[in-house]
Amino acid sequence: MPHRKRIVSIAVLCAFALAAIAVNLPASLASVFQQKKAAPQKPNREALAKKPAPTGSVKDRLGEDDGYGLVVFYSSTVHGNLEVCGCPIHPLGGVARRAGYINAFKRRSPDAATLQVDAGFIFGDETNAAGELREDIRLMNDWIVRANDLMGLDVVNLGFRDLRYAGMLLNPAASWTGKPKAEKSALISSNIKPTDSSRVAPAPYIIKIVTGKRLPQPVRIAFIGVSDTAPEEQAAALKASGLAISDPLPAVKAALAEVHDKADVTVVVGFLSLPTVNRLARQNDDLDVIINTDERGLVPDPRQINNSLIVYAAKETKHLGELRFYVDNEGVVDRFTARYVELDEVIPDDPQLLSITKQARKEIDLLQNRLAEEEAKAYTAANAGQVSPYATSAVCAQCHKTEYDIWQKSLHSYAFAALETKQRLYDAACIGCHSLGFQKPGGFVNIKATPQLANVHCESCHGAGAEHAAKPTVGSYKTPPKNESCLVCHDRENSPDFDFAKYWPVIAHTNSLKQPAADIGKPKAPVRRKK
Repeated sequence: MPHRKRIVSIAVLCAFALAAIAVNLPASLASVFQQKKAAPQKPNREALAKKPAPTGSVKDRLGEDDGYGLVVFYSSTVHGNLEVCGCPIHPLGGVARRAGYINAFKRRSPDAATLQVDAGFIFGDETNAAGELREDIRLMNDWIVRANDLMGLDVVNLGFRDLRYAGMLLNPAASWTGKPKAEKSALISSNIKPTDSSRVAPAPYIIKIVTGKRLPQPVRIAFIGVSDTAPEEQAAALKASGLAISDPLPAVKAALAEVHDKADVTVVVGFLSLPTVNRLARQNDDLDVIINTDERGLVPDPRQINNSLIVYAAKETKHLGELRFYVDNEGVVDRFTARYVELDEVIPDDPQLLSITKQARKEIDLLQNRLAEEEAKAYTAANAGQVSPYATSAVCAQCHKTEYDIWQKSLHSYAFAALETKQRLYDAACIGCHSLGFQKPGGFVNIKATPQLANVHCESCHGAGAEHAAKPTVGSYKTPPKNESCLVCHDRENSPDFDFAKYWPVIAHTNSLKQPAADIGKPKAPVRRKK
């Protein structure tokens, strides 16, 4: 593309949405939560939201058709999840909603060409105690591959977090029940290679020849995949994958040289740190676009460095990236616009992808239930007679009855029930903020092994209290500041609507046993004895 013609314009469709944790109480789990009183009445969550419920129409989300010739939709970091996260008041994302938006876009602009690419961390990578990819995570990834093909995802860049599963896909000898085959989605990476002959190497790049009624001539787009090298904590996972990662910068330079005379537009799809992205742009004059993401999912504003437009894919694709290409009268691409589409509930789900999502969740739930039973048996056998550092709220109530009554009426006391509603009873990404001491010694394991530790207990905020409960002396139990405790779970990602001034009154309490400072030194009123 002629650099003198390149104009970069940025349009951000929607501001990033904020939300908070959703909780409900299905009757089927009532016995697990060990509460004697009825579930508390749901507060008005909309009143707690920083932003009102989404309004408008799909037409509003689509924006203006301003004459683009083709569009590249870009996504990232779904890490094995087909569904939207259920924590925020107004959840965003999900493959069904993403496909729903793209379908609407194609109906509105049927003569514009479209492509879809993913920048990386598309597969989950959680391992079991033996260091192997968990069976349920593998199943989730299998469904991701099927969904990718169904919605026509053209290009998948492999990041270092993808390699535990990608190494299995790229191994023809590896087999398991239901192993999928990526038929439409090309796995690419210029700097990831097998360590031996047992695996097939991903293509370093793929060239898409794009045609359409708005394009006077075909446009050849070269997509080059690349990943940062894996950090030390990922070394074992990388070794187990049977793949190795070389320096990304020379790998991209070599790929650019190969496609120089084969492509009209060059696009690097990267799983890279921001400093590496900047160096990549400065070192390569013939690079047109970089679509990037990293583990954190940061989305700086699109910008131009050297001759490259750099755009960033949003975390978990809660916002879908939309890169519009414009051509001149001769069909030469001469400018781009980048925008982000908030995938909120205004956008209808694609029926086929929604069906796939529901079918996948049923299979995943069945498998996770079996795995939980096995884990519970092993845990019980290995931990018989061991004492937990957690007392549970019922023990706290023996002294702190007033505080316990407030807790029991709050949604904290029924927090785990929300996971059943969302079909996330065994999702490690959710459990930690709906239970006590998850992944800590003596803490919550799963609902079958440690049901007494389900829900957000007093100790979820105040810290393990079994030792204090055994010897309840003044000053022996130090707790963190209340707003600091809240932010462990009510963070920007999972509870973006959180506002301490609004949320605290819902559960406000003090230490009823502690004498107020203003009353210290005052004589106590005499106690009258009954005759």
